[in-house]
Amino acid sequence: MPLMTAVHRDFEVRFNDPGRILVRIGYKKRPLPDDDPILALVREEADRAASLVRPAAASVIIEASETDGHSTFLNAQKVALCVCTIGPRLEEECTAQFAANEDLRGVALDALGSDAVAQITRVMDRLLAEEALRLGLWPSKKYAPGYRDWDVSHQAFLFSRVPAEQIGVRLTESFMMVPRKSYSFRINFYADKSLTTRRFPLPPG
Repeated sequence: MPLMTAVHRDFEVRFNDPGRILVRIGYKKRPLPDDDPILALVREEADRAASLVRPAAASVIIEASETDGHSTFLNAQKVALCVCTIGPRLEEECTAQFAANEDLRGVALDALGSDAVAQITRVMDRLLAEEALRLGLWPSKKYAPGYRDWDVSHQAFLFSRVPAEQIGVRLTESFMMVPRKSYSFRINFYADKSLTTRRFPLPPG
């Protein structure tokens, strides 16, 4: 049985760094003057994105014996599994922008969505790492299916444990998440600190 299962919705997603979004879309010139048209467009789409994101995450902490035995869980005492999402609305609006030949707006909105998912993931990473420490264990860094030898097909195991349906995320037959602006990961909890490369104390959130 899982030690802890939770659904989280109380995230504060902020788009207060347009420069970070510009880097995501491949625009390398920083800083830009306030009247730059690309910067103005990113700010407009940030306002739109703020009304479209529905941030949520579902997580579970299980005993290592409850995993599928994959080598990625080697030496873990417990394992945290998590799925994060911003919901489907921003993705739908991106599609509409591209269909209207507003490609730059679509690209900017897509980058804002990726940034929003990253913000949620950072919050959940820290929350689960803190939970490991409360349990007297040492958290690894987070790793997503598809990293190294943890093949993307192992999404199936992760989704068999995490109540992702409660936040509206499902898995396709090719192991892709829907909505696309979603992210899944695991954190191993170790008894031996030397098994983790995460830095301690945890950096400020």
